Amino acid sequence: DETKSKPIMPFHFADSSADSHHFIEPWYARAPKEIGCALAASLLVSPMVSVIDKCIVQDVNGIWPLMRVIGKESIEALKNPRKFSGTLSFRLTVIVYFGTYAVANLSELALDEYRVAKEDKRKTFKVSCAATANIALLAWRDAIFAREFSSGPPKKTPLRTFSMFALRDLGTMWATFYAAPEMATYLIREHELNKEVAEISMALVIPVIMQYITAPLHIHAMDVYNRNSATGQERIAKIVEEFNAVSFFRAFRILPAFGIGSYSNNKFRELFIRQPDLSVYWTRRVTRLVQRATRAVHGGKQSVAQKQS
Repeated sequence: DETKSKPIMPFHFADSSADSHHFIEPWYARAPKEIGCALAASLLVSPMVSVIDKCIVQDVNGIWPLMRVIGKESIEALKNPRKFSGTLSFRLTVIVYFGTYAVANLSELALDEYRVAKEDKRKTFKVSCAATANIALLAWRDAIFAREFSSGPPKKTPLRTFSMFALRDLGTMWATFYAAPEMATYLIREHELNKEVAEISMALVIPVIMQYITAPLHIHAMDVYNRNSATGQERIAKIVEEFNAVSFFRAFRILPAFGIGSYSNNKFRELFIRQPDLSVYWTRRVTRLVQRATRAVHGGKQSVAQKQS
């Protein structure tokens, strides 16, 4: 049974699938589209993620209570989207996810150009590239968040803070790229769970659980930046104080950051990059929609004419 012997990857979750889409455009035509799809997907998910991440930082730093500031920031973003799109938090978050999706897309392009066919090699290369980009960019962005949204004067980010951010995101990448697919495979093989149900549920549940494990790392990283001389007991007290809110909202952000964004990235690619199955290409889809609309209009006219006669 192919399903039982071959590991599966959940619906391109977090660009973890290394399978070729069999795109047929040359690299010089495909590369700009790969980059454009990455940008479109990052713009789609960055508003929600940037609001949540900024508010978590402000809460840990003691500037605003988390629930209060999330409502405030969300309302301001909806009222004045143009102003929101120019904020530091939004622009940096776009860079993070644009970089992650672009690296994932271009790594698949490189695999196709060099005709790498083995699934293990494709997966290792693509996952390594995307995970490295995501971990590095998030650590860089969160270090800036710590500095810009702190209650005190800006200062140099301690190496310990960078390390905790990187370790936090390494846990998320491991849960996303390896633990979730392995659990889905196990449920299909041992419990005969429906393939799609197993893939989608594990792709969401496992990374969410990981946020509860890594939330103390996030809180500790921010606390080290704000209180470099705090005692171990004070560190633990801060983690206990912030754990419930921080872990919940970091778990909540997984859906747009990895689920919706990665799914959209792949759908944009299928729509705008040519492949043998042209039925999914955007021009064919528009044509089908126009044909359906035309048939509906003609059908309505014929019904009216029959009633009048």
